[in-house]
Order: sequence, then C-alpha cells, then structure tokens
Amino acid sequence: MTSPDHPGPRTLARAYFASSKSGEELRGNWVMWVLHRWPSFVLTSLCLRAGIRPDRVTLLGGALVWLLPLMAWLLPPAGAAWAVCVTGFVVIVLDCVDGDVARWTGMTSARGARLDFIVDMTFWGLLYLSIGIIAAGGTFGGWAVLGMAAGWARLLARVVNDSMGGHSTEAAPARWTPLGVGEAAVVGLSGAIPFLALAAPSAPWVVWLLLGYSALDLGDALLRLLRSDAA
Repeated sequence: MTSPDHPGPRTLARAYFASSKSGEELRGNWVMWVLHRWPSFVLTSLCLRAGIRPDRVTLLGGALVWLLPLMAWLLPPAGAAWAVCVTGFVVIVLDCVDGDVARWTGMTSARGARLDFIVDMTFWGLLYLSIGIIAAGGTFGGWAVLGMAAGWARLLARVVNDSMGGHSTEAAPARWTPLGVGEAAVVGLSGAIPFLALAAPSAPWVVWLLLGYSALDLGDALLRLLRSDAA
C-alpha cells in the first residue's frame, strides 16, 4: 500500500520522469539517469516510509566517501577496485535519494544544498585519488598524484560552472546541434567514473582518462567564463 506521504517506487519514478529534473539530468548526466535513478526510487520510498530526513542520507553518503581512499590503500588491488567501484556507485545513488526525499517532504533548504555540495565535492576529489592509488598498486605514487590532480581540476571546473549558474548542459537548448549532442554525451559520462576503478589494477593508464576528462571540463568552464566576461 502507498499514500501521498509514503509513495512507492513507481509513483516516485512517474513523478521524476514528468518533472524538468529528468530532462536536466538526461542532458547533463545521462549515465546517472540510466543506472543510478532506478535503485534510488526504491531507497527513496524506504526513506520516506521510515521518516529518514534528507540530511541524514547526505551524511551517510559523506561517511562512505571517506572510506574510498582507505579501501584503495589498505585492500589488495583487485578487492580495492571492487570496493571503490561499488561504494562510488552507492554514493551516487544516495545523492539522488537525498534530493528526492527533500523535494517530496518539502525539506529543501540552503543548509541542505550546502551540505550536499560539500559531500559532492569531497566525493569526486577522493574518488579520483582512490582510483590513482589503486593504479599505483595501493601506494601514493605517481598515479595517485595524477589522480589527485584530475580531481582538483574537476573541482575547479565545478566551482567555475557554479559561479555562472551551472553547467552549459543544464538549460534545455532551443535546438539540438551535433556539437550540443556530443557535449551532453561526454559530460554525461561522469556517472560511469567509479567503474574505471575496476580497470585500474591492470590498466593504470585509465588515470590519464580521468585527467583528460577533467581537463575538458575545466577548459569548457573557463571558456564559458571568458565569453561571459567579454559579453
């Protein structure tokens, strides 16, 4: 049985796909739209039934985030790869859940948004570092430093984008162009990054992919900033 206050996963899914949030995430994070939203509906329903506040969900994700570098450092490379991948997947799902719980219960707030921002920034920085540690065989060697640099570049891009009101893919375009489709496709790969941890033990060069991805993101953000200043 479900009620307006305790909706089931199907009700949550219908509400989500009927909202502008769905289109925004499809343009800006299509991997999350495909992979992470579906389990989030189940967890959101359980949280609403249990009366769990959105900030508690955010804090749970924040606690898991700090386990990433520890698992990468302390576990054998193969085990660390799976642990980081699965934990990263769960953190992204929880990021979907806390927002849905907040919106459904009317508990959205500036405090919650700031907390979510802090956890999100910490997550991506430590995830990139953790993948670098795994690639370095569980040490803080060169690959770990490269992963940390990639994480720093991603975080800087996020700060620049937020200063301009969000990423360029957040607003619906008046007309889709091949360039716009390509940009949305690349930007939307973000949700797949935890899976790179699985390749890191045998193919450490995947850390270069992280650095390249972050460099593209940062370059796009800085270019938009320069254009806005020129205007």
